[in-house]
Amino acid sequence: MLLALLLLQAAPDIELRASVRARSLTIEKRGEARLTVRTDPEGENLVDVQAPKANGRRTIRNVNVTVRAEGRIADPAQSEAGAETRQPQ
Repeated sequence: MLLALLLLQAAPDIELRASVRARSLTIEKRGEARLTVRTDPEGENLVDVQAPKANGRRTIRNVNVTVRAEGRIADPAQSEAGAETRQPQ
C-alpha cells in the first residue's frame, strides 16, 4: 500500500507524449524551436524531446521525433504560505 501511495505522488498532474514519423521534413526558416511546460503555482516541470539535428540540411528524410512533457502542480497551500513570508511588512 505504501508503494502505491508513493507511485501516485510521483505521477505528473499533466502529461503529454507524442511520437511522430515523417518520410520527409522540409525546413523553410532557420531558427530554434522550443517546447516548455509551465504550471501555476510553479511546480516541477520536465520536457524531453528526441529529434534529429538538421546540421544545415533543408530536408531530412525518415524523421522520428519523440516528445514527453510533464507538469506537476505545486500545493497551493504551500505556495500561499511562501508568498506570505516573502511580502514586506
